[in-house]
Order: sequence, then structure tokens, then C-alpha cells
Amino acid sequence: MIGRTATMVLLAATGFSWLAITPRLSANSQGGPSRGIRLLDPGDDMIPMAPFREPKTGSGNERAPPLDTIRVAVADGSTNRLAGVLPRVARFETVALAADPDLVWDAASRTATTGDGIVAYDIDAADLPAVIDRVAVARGLCKIAASKPQPIKAPTGTKLKRKGERVEIEVTDVARRALILFDIAGDGTVQALYPFGADERVVQAPTFRFSLQTRAPFGADLIVAISAAAPMEALEQGLRALSRYRSSGEVLNLIAETAPTDARFGCVALWSAP
Repeated sequence: MIGRTATMVLLAATGFSWLAITPRLSANSQGGPSRGIRLLDPGDDMIPMAPFREPKTGSGNERAPPLDTIRVAVADGSTNRLAGVLPRVARFETVALAADPDLVWDAASRTATTGDGIVAYDIDAADLPAVIDRVAVARGLCKIAASKPQPIKAPTGTKLKRKGERVEIEVTDVARRALILFDIAGDGTVQALYPFGADERVVQAPTFRFSLQTRAPFGADLIVAISAAAPMEALEQGLRALSRYRSSGEVLNLIAETAPTDARFGCVALWSAP
């Protein structure tokens, strides 16, 4: 039953981008199907997003390294537009557009852009701290993934997607490993994706597959996979607590406090536009 598409669809809120996720089945080493991403009954209502929650310092002894300071420019050069904007978790400094900024905010088009493309749409000055956190955390996650890699890829490509287009995601080398998946949207919203409810915590198949369908609003989504030899209950619960909030700035500390030493990390960025 390799590559068989399930007949039901889960509407998953990844940030403020609504993506329809179609689970796929992979043959596992013990002869049965390994299901990815839980199913919802048709018509189930999604829990609405909440914009912010207060950052928490955590009670564990382990702390992640400080997030990078993000260099932010205003597209029209009017740096006074950022007056009164305070950081949430990641620090930032205002620089000129010609100073190679990490993030450019265009107040007219209400877009936030990095060197890779438009990260988020419909962004006002008050939204910027969460976007800044997202940029800094994505950078930190990529560093961790480089040292403790968990393979994850989009076989259909990560080029800019339009409304209705599908993206296939594969997480490989996960046979008999616990798996957690979550998303960080361009506006900094965290969304737990897997596991939920009765979903198997330890994947038996060597490859875990699922597909995403692009829907408005658009921007960037960072899909993160974490695998380990045993279920990661504390990390799973922590991600659920962060889920549906613009709480990306807390992700690395949560990982530092709860992820086991054998954890592996993988990231794949998806980009979409109208």
C-alpha cells in the first residue's frame, strides 16, 4: 500500500495559512500501513487562531543559545515607522535598506520579505515582532538541523506555490522512531501537526508521507520534523501549548528543555503567493 492516498481530508491551520492535508500510507517493516496526520470528520470546525500569548521563560535548566539579532529595514526608508515597536523574544536593530537587512517591511504593501521571498502578507508594525521571532527561530532551527539532521524533503519541489497547488512532503529514515511534526508560519504562528489523539507516536515505516494543498492567506511555512528513539511526551505537550499562537520565539527553548539527546531535526520551507 505504498503511496495510497486516504479518502478524507484534514484542514490544518498552519499559521494563518489554511492547508488541506491529505494523509498517505507507506508500507512499514512489519507489513501494515503507517498512517500520517490524523483525520477529522468532514465538517469539523477548526479552533480559531489566537494572535499572541505571553512568552514564558520555562522552568527547566536547559536554555537555548540566544536568538540572533535580526536586522530590519523599512522599504521606503522611513525608520520612524518602527518607533515604539518592541521585541518579543528575538532582538532586532533598524538598518538602512542598503545595509543588507535580514528582513524588509513594506508598510504600503504590508509585506515582510527576506532574501528568499515574501515571508508574510498583511503585516502591520504591531505584527513585526512575531515575524522577527520567526526569522530568528528559523535560522536557529536550521543550525540544529545541520548538526543533527533528520531527512525531510518536498519531492514535488519547494518553488513558489499558488492557490490549490499541492506539495508532497516526505520524512525518511524514521522506521521505529518517534516523530513530531509542526509548522511555523510566516507571521510567527506555531501549529502542531502530528501526532494527535490515537496517532502512533513511534512510526514503523521507513518513510512518513503527507501532502499539503495551498490556500490563502499566503507567505512562508517552515515544516519541522523531530524524531527520536522514544516518544517525546514533554515536547509534544509543549508544542500543543504553543500551537495557534504567534509563539515561535519560544520554540528553541522548549526544544532545549524537552528534546532527548538523540533527537534529530529536519526543516523544509514552503512558499506560496496569490
